[in-house]
Amino acid sequence: MSDTSQLAIRKMIVHKVDHKNYDAPLLSDLESPITDEVGSFVRQHIASNREHKRARTAQFLEPSDDMETTCALCDNILADPESFVQRSKEIATRLFQTMSGDRRISAGDLVVCTFVEGGDSDSEWLALLKMDPEDGFVGEREEVNGQIRVVLRRVPEILPSGELQKCAFILPSNLREERGYDLIVLDQQAARYGMRRLVASFFLKDFLQCRVGFEKKEQTRAFIYQSQAWVGRKEDTWPIEDIAYFRRRTIGAVQAHVVDVTAFAQEVIQDPDEQEEYLAHMKREGLEELTFEPDPEERERWTEYAWFRGDDGLQVRIKSEAIGEDKTLRWVFDEATNTYIVTIRTANWEPFLRRGG
Repeated sequence: MSDTSQLAIRKMIVHKVDHKNYDAPLLSDLESPITDEVGSFVRQHIASNREHKRARTAQFLEPSDDMETTCALCDNILADPESFVQRSKEIATRLFQTMSGDRRISAGDLVVCTFVEGGDSDSEWLALLKMDPEDGFVGEREEVNGQIRVVLRRVPEILPSGELQKCAFILPSNLREERGYDLIVLDQQAARYGMRRLVASFFLKDFLQCRVGFEKKEQTRAFIYQSQAWVGRKEDTWPIEDIAYFRRRTIGAVQAHVVDVTAFAQEVIQDPDEQEEYLAHMKREGLEELTFEPDPEERERWTEYAWFRGDDGLQVRIKSEAIGEDKTLRWVFDEATNTYIVTIRTANWEPFLRRGG
């Protein structure tokens, strides 16, 4: 369990953002009281979600027009505590507006609070916690004819005690340059290919107006999966050997200490227009940083073994180091017959039953 002993809540307010039942947010005019139980509840959410395995560092985008940004509203609260209630209302209104029109987004409560940690009273953080209440049941004792029984009764709109779907923690201004980011965000968007599509979320893009980068493991996965997805659409136009080379080089590229996606495109794609098409695809799918360090564990997972598919259900998995001349597996492409001639050299060769057919 995350340590909450170093956290102290300064101010807190809760606004209801229910775009499914109301045309406007239900805004509070007064701060919420912070009892011992409430303080413990909020501190636990801050500690566990700020350190969540899917939490990401982010930077606010530069404003594109004269409208006051979420960044400016947050900074105003941190610079002027007297503005807390009014600015929190404006933040809640902005969130409500970004949610409106999309009923797939859960209605909820926006908890806005300021906090300090470790006794550093000069470095105040701001937390924005979108809590999606759920219905629950409680056991209530009742007496029937002198006998006791416990009845489960439905309690609507119980705030979640576990991890949140969407929240943000804005750093004090004096820590941003030192750490290289402005906020920490958690946005549990639907997964695809084992990754999180963080850049597509209304919460990050429209509400917070920030830029989030993938961590090393997600960058590595994004590069491999999306490269394979892109070249898969070229099977009707590219020679089969070019596609095979592209796929091999995708795995080979992550063996380097740094992956340069632009240089990779220039190496494996001959047509300059298709190079641009590939790079646009990678950016569109979330790989905004075209130079990154691959994750060592992910690199090992992808490069330890090589997989091959052939005709009639043929499948081969083999350690990458066992491929090549005078090794366990080698192949050549016969242009005359348009087929691969595969040679396997092994001291052991025995059939086995594989579960599932």
